[in-house]
Amino acid sequence: MDAGSLAPSAVMPRPLAGTPIEIPAVDWWITSRCNLACDFCYGPLPRTDPVGLREAIFSAITDCSAAVVTFCGGEPLLVRDIDRYAKTLAEMGKRTVLNTNGLLVRKRLAQGLELAFSAVGLSIDGSTEAVHRAMRGPKADLGEVLHAAELVSQTPGTSLKIATVVSRVNQYDLPSLARLVRRLEPDVWRLYQYSSRGDHNVGQQRHQLPEDRFLALVDEVGALVKPVPAAPSSEELTVGCLIVDPDGNVLEPTSMGYLCRGNCLTEPIDAIWAKIPSPTAIIENKRWLSMLSN
Repeated sequence: MDAGSLAPSAVMPRPLAGTPIEIPAVDWWITSRCNLACDFCYGPLPRTDPVGLREAIFSAITDCSAAVVTFCGGEPLLVRDIDRYAKTLAEMGKRTVLNTNGLLVRKRLAQGLELAFSAVGLSIDGSTEAVHRAMRGPKADLGEVLHAAELVSQTPGTSLKIATVVSRVNQYDLPSLARLVRRLEPDVWRLYQYSSRGDHNVGQQRHQLPEDRFLALVDEVGALVKPVPAAPSSEELTVGCLIVDPDGNVLEPTSMGYLCRGNCLTEPIDAIWAKIPSPTAIIENKRWLSMLSN
């Protein structure tokens, strides 16, 4: 597959037999709350978060071997002191990624938030307001996300990632979106095949897209977006995540939902990781991180 996709060997050399494998990345659902209600969401069901557990969960994440911590959810910018967590992780030598829908970036910066992240991922699912809202609902604001992209690009030491969910709804807009992404000049464009997993995901009838169609689209738009590198993630790869939810549960995605592997409040994350029968999908899915500049 062309599309500027990353060769697996370009990122993390496979360890020798018997060598302990460092966790490539942990995705922290730092909150279940969100300011949007996308019908393709595979994050946690919105509820009242157990915020009293957050510091203990953060401590467990800082103590694990993960080289990268991704803040997601929910909308992570709804957590007031998220930049404090990012700064602490950076001081420990970990890289951090903020995945946000982009609507709160300008507001939070005006309130004093520091973009203390190695990379910021912004969700753009259409080249026009109409398509973007067809994907993310009437509260979505493409103009606000484009402004956020400009602010991130102006932040020294922070890479910009554009993230797009590819579905039946936006498939014919992708060539136009590729040209928009090329103008934004992000460090990487992540294209995710729509996944039907998650209790909050109610848009299967609208969004379902066969893998062969996804891969064909990726080949087409990967050529259009060059020199920006495209990093596609099919449904086969999107199961490759190690997730910590707001209760401290360590989750591994499956094609049908999420498998709980343990809880980081009672067992170290590395001990949970060591018990996962086949971590290969997680390692492979995170190889795109090498495309970031820092």
